[in-house]
Amino acid sequence: MYTAFYGLRDKPFALTPDPRYLFLAEAHREALAHLLYGVEQGEGFIAVTGEVGTGKTTLCRTLLQRLGPASEVAYVFNPAVSSLELLQSVNAEFGLPVDGRSRRELHEQLNQFLLARRRDGRRVLLIVDEAQNLPEETLEQIRLLSNLETESQKLLQIVLVGQPELDVKLASRELRQLRQRITVHWRLGPLSAAETRDYVRHRVRVAAGDERDLFSGQALREVHRRAGGIPRLVNVLCDRALLAGYAAREREIGQGLVRQAWRETRGPVAPAGRRWRPWAAAAVLLLAAAGAGLAWSRLEARPAPALPPVSAAAPELAPEPEPAPALVPEPEPDPREALWHDFGGLPVQVGPGDAGAPVAWLQRALGLLGHYSEPPSGLFDQTTLAAVLAFQRSRGLPADGIVGPDTKLALYEALGGEPG
Repeated sequence: MYTAFYGLRDKPFALTPDPRYLFLAEAHREALAHLLYGVEQGEGFIAVTGEVGTGKTTLCRTLLQRLGPASEVAYVFNPAVSSLELLQSVNAEFGLPVDGRSRRELHEQLNQFLLARRRDGRRVLLIVDEAQNLPEETLEQIRLLSNLETESQKLLQIVLVGQPELDVKLASRELRQLRQRITVHWRLGPLSAAETRDYVRHRVRVAAGDERDLFSGQALREVHRRAGGIPRLVNVLCDRALLAGYAAREREIGQGLVRQAWRETRGPVAPAGRRWRPWAAAAVLLLAAAGAGLAWSRLEARPAPALPPVSAAAPELAPEPEPAPALVPEPEPDPREALWHDFGGLPVQVGPGDAGAPVAWLQRALGLLGHYSEPPSGLFDQTTLAAVLAFQRSRGLPADGIVGPDTKLALYEALGGEPG
C-alpha cells in the first residue's frame, strides 16, 4: 500500500521471516559464535533463552545455515507434549518409522540411527523450540536422550530454545541433573538504541535497494523507546508509522508519526470499574516520566541491552480506565507530574541480573507477601525470579519475571504501602 509511495520494492517490516532481511546485532553475533563453538566441540546441551520477539528463532535459523550439509537436524516446535510423544516427534523428524513402536523400540531405533550417522562422520542435532512449555517429565526424557553416546563422544547434541520461564524450570531441584549438563547457556536481550537505529535502516535499505533515510533521528529514538528494542515490536511500530506517513503524504517519518502509530496499536481495554489508590496513581506518574528499563544479563552476568516493561498505560482514578497500549509500558509523559516519587526507589523496570537496594526492597516486599523466604541479598537471582513469577501468577498478571509498571502497582496494592 505504501511501498510505491516510498520507493520500496516490498514491505520492509513484515513479520514473516525473510533471509534477505537478516540483521544480527552484537548480542546475536556473540550468541551465534557460542552456539557454533558448542556444536563444533560436541557439547551435549546448549540453551538459549530470551523474551518473545528478541530473535531466538532467527538465531536458530542462522545456526542451521552455518552448520552446512554435514549435519542432520531435527527441529521440534511448540513441544507441549508427553515424553513418549516427544520421542515419536524426534524419530519422525529423522525419517524413522514411529507407528506401533513402544518407547523402548523408539529409543533403540534412534540409537542405531545415531550410531550409523556417527560412522558416516555426520553430526546430529536436535533443536527444541519453545522449550519452556515442556513438562518436567518431557525435559527428563530429553536428558535421557543425551545419554546416547560412544565411549568418547555424544551421539546427539541438543539445543533448548525458550522464554525466561525455561530458566525457572531449569533452576528447579527436580531438573538439576539436566541443568548440570548444559555447558553453553546464552540469554538474548533486546536491541540497544543504536542497534534499533541500525536495524530499521538496514531493513529499509534492503527493501529500497539503496540507502534511504525514511525515519528521522528523533523518530528512530522514539521507535526504540516505544518498542523497547524488541525486534518484533519494532517491526509492528515501523510498519504502522509508514502507513500513517503514507496517509499523511509525509515523505519522512518523524517523531509525531511514530507516536501516532503507537496510539493506533493500542491493545485491549483494561477491566472496567477498578479504582486505584492515590499513592498508586502517584507511582504511575513517575513511570510515565521515566525512560525505558534496565538491562538483562547473561547467566554469566554479562551485561545485555534493556528489555521493555510488559504492561501498559497508567490507570485512571476514575472508574473508566484508558485503553492499554500493546507495544510499550508507558503513557505520554506529562512534565507537570515529573516531581512525583516512586515507592521503594524502584527503577522503571527490574529483572534478572539486576542488583542493589531496589532489588533488596523487592525481596523484602515479596517476603512480606509470602513469596520469598531468603534474607534480602540485593541480587535478582533465580530464587527472586521464581518469587516474582509466583506473585505475578497470584495477581493474574503476565508471568514474565520482569517487575515493570503493572507488577509494581500490584505490589504496592498488595502491601497497602511499602515495606520497611
